Amino acid sequence: MSIEIFSKLASLFSFLVLGTTILLIVRHSLMGQVRVFALQSFVLAILAAIVAIFEGDAVLFGVAILVLIIKAIVLPRVLARAVTNIGLERAAAPYLSTPIALAVCGVLIVVAFYVMVPIASSNPLPTADAMPLAFAGVLIGLFVTVNRRRALTQILGFLTLENGIFLLALLATYGVPFIVEAGIFLDVLVAVLIMEVFVYRIKENFDSIDVGQMGELKG
Repeated sequence: MSIEIFSKLASLFSFLVLGTTILLIVRHSLMGQVRVFALQSFVLAILAAIVAIFEGDAVLFGVAILVLIIKAIVLPRVLARAVTNIGLERAAAPYLSTPIALAVCGVLIVVAFYVMVPIASSNPLPTADAMPLAFAGVLIGLFVTVNRRRALTQILGFLTLENGIFLLALLATYGVPFIVEAGIFLDVLVAVLIMEVFVYRIKENFDSIDVGQMGELKG
């Protein structure tokens, strides 16, 4: 694989990851949002595998497999089970409407390119051109987290933010050490399992997982 083709593939898959992050804002179905996250993680795993093959890095290829198994298969199933247990068809309205949220995403993308283009230009790696896309994904993932009212959609926002951080590390340094990634994946998996239990219990006790409504409770 030539460097030019590899660079274009990195940019293409980074753009797809960013696109799925924005799609998470557009989709209203909780199950649809879970599927979008699974798709994003699948694309991220493919990109990690491409980088690993280009570099001949077996450890990074193992990380790609972990991303595929944990983020594209296991976590979506856990989240889908949570949606089924809660019994919700649609997500609660976010704090900002979809058109305004998309406008905010546009601003965040501009900010990401303004900040990252000078940094990417000094990075000798062929994946550097895609770094602004990854940073935009981080910013939008953070925005999705704070813009959602329901606890479950906030969890999805957090996982999307983590995907963006992983993508940025992958493009900037070809990933972090395997033991670090394995520890992060384990922590994320355990955290989501715990959050699933809490979300279900919140729904069971308060008949809502809207964090705005829960914030109005008085003891």
